[in-house]
Amino acid sequence: MKKVLVKENPIGLMVMGVVFALFFAFIAISVLTSFGSFAPAGFEMAFILFPLLFVGILLFVGGRLLAGGKKASSLFSQATVSETSISFPEELEYEVGRVFLEGYWTYTTTSTGSGTTSSRNYRTRRSFRPAGRARGLEVELPKEPFRIELKADGTGTIDAPAIRILSEPYKNALVIFLTDEGLVEGESSLNLSKGNDMVQVTFRGEGKMLRGRVWVELSKARGVRIEYGSGNLWKTVAKGKGSFEFSFSTLPEEKILIFSHYNTVTPLSILKKLGGGPMILGHGTFELKAVLDVPLARDIVERAIFEVVLPHKED
Repeated sequence: MKKVLVKENPIGLMVMGVVFALFFAFIAISVLTSFGSFAPAGFEMAFILFPLLFVGILLFVGGRLLAGGKKASSLFSQATVSETSISFPEELEYEVGRVFLEGYWTYTTTSTGSGTTSSRNYRTRRSFRPAGRARGLEVELPKEPFRIELKADGTGTIDAPAIRILSEPYKNALVIFLTDEGLVEGESSLNLSKGNDMVQVTFRGEGKMLRGRVWVELSKARGVRIEYGSGNLWKTVAKGKGSFEFSFSTLPEEKILIFSHYNTVTPLSILKKLGGGPMILGHGTFELKAVLDVPLARDIVERAIFEVVLPHKED
């Protein structure tokens, strides 16, 4: 079982914000000194209050992030985990359910005297769907499927079973569970050709792995690559100019428990902690894609579907 602590560190942002506010205050004082008694009272008040308001908002947001991180860290260090359950340091009230996280970027364009400036901010939509509520010293890990689909910049979604703490001193601490259990179902073959270039791909599910073989006979094509994913998110698992074999799994190598805080957790922070992206993990229906790389022409693409299912829990 792998334990992972995910928390935001706002110290750097807070320091930068305070430096900006001090710089703005210095500029404001210089401007007011230049205007002297000709500056309107409202103008002076705005110049003085703006940096103070900015610092106040920054400290509030930073304090909230720090408090959430402290609760997650405390539970992370004091909870005891096994392959099937979590034992709390004291009796706690909690909810068991599913957490859904969606990460996305927003873009803002601001007009200035010399033109326009653009900025972007990372945002997260969060929801928790409780399936049960209880109080105790120990909780069984929910044996349910999960799905992670994230681009390298954190854009995408996480849908996974989770435990949300409802009582202090760990209120809103969140534990996300990613199981390593699953079976790959699916067996098929793909045939690609362009002139004298021919490729045949065969694959089948074997336990947690999808294994395949690529037979290649190329004349002009630059090679063939194998990808899996869905929609506009794909991950390359193998490529070559000659015949080769490939294998991969959409499941982690071991069970993962992610400790974080519901109010501050983001898909991007989880992605960074788990090794970066693009990341396509979990259960459900996926596509396997074979791509024949043809120079100066459109690539030849063939797809097939495979499925990763969670075995039914034994009574």
